[in-house]
Amino acid sequence: MRTLRGACALLACLGLLPAAARAEADAAPDRVQIYIMPDTQSWAWNQGGTSLETWRGVAQALCRQRQRFAMVLHTGDLVDTPRTRPEEWTNALSVMKELDACAMPYAVAFGNHDYDNYPAPSADKTAAGDERWQAVTSALAYHPAERAPSGRGGLYPLVPGWFVLTADLQPDAADLRWIAAEIAERPGARFVLLHHECVKASGVSYEWCSQLFEKHPEIWLAISGHWLGNSRNGWNEVRRANGSKLVALYQNYQHVPDLAGWGVVLELEPGSGDLCVWTEDPRSGSVGHPAASSSLAGAVRAGPGKRCFRR
Repeated sequence: MRTLRGACALLACLGLLPAAARAEADAAPDRVQIYIMPDTQSWAWNQGGTSLETWRGVAQALCRQRQRFAMVLHTGDLVDTPRTRPEEWTNALSVMKELDACAMPYAVAFGNHDYDNYPAPSADKTAAGDERWQAVTSALAYHPAERAPSGRGGLYPLVPGWFVLTADLQPDAADLRWIAAEIAERPGARFVLLHHECVKASGVSYEWCSQLFEKHPEIWLAISGHWLGNSRNGWNEVRRANGSKLVALYQNYQHVPDLAGWGVVLELEPGSGDLCVWTEDPRSGSVGHPAASSSLAGAVRAGPGKRCFRR
């Protein structure tokens, strides 16, 4: 069915299908799966001695399941301390190119560790610069359909009627106007916001994020990483002032090398907006990440079971 729809879509673009067939080509699938790849900063420097190859193994496993996944969403922090360990960019690029090898679509959020001078060289300096992040993402094969003024946000098609929006870590007024314009240009569409830290374990993180979600009920899903703690997953339904619901998904397994192979699978029904999420190691198919009794970030509780949200 997936191959037939792809062929139909090509013929539709060429104007060689009747109207009914074109409608079928443009129809969203009944269900799609998306892989959420949480922050990879400490895998990029091979924390624990094996996490870089574990991350590579995840990318290769996703490619072996190319027909299963519609897209990969990376929550940001491709690297950890790029000012002092610039080789992390080379490592990150080599892993992300594994996804290019199977033409896997993906989107990558910009994280606070992705600034050129992170960690800042002194207390009176702030993290700044995106030259290396821009160079690495430009060297990858998959790019956004539209790009924000900052260059650190983008619009990506997901399935018919659905789009992924990546937002800069600290979007300025121009980027926020761009987000509003991209949404306004697509009436009836629904959006997934991928931002490094808008969502935490308990819900929405910042006032500007809350204002964005209130202003744009077309954003049905928000996905983030960044935060640490004993619980590394926070999947919540947030009710907005107008009564509509936002599903907010947080996940991040950094500094726990035993969890380097884990991510989150999001199964979405595009027609209804219903979805389910669960943690999974795509190399083995294991579901529900184990607890970690100790790590650089302390003990980590076991991952939750499958959770579903109905619109």
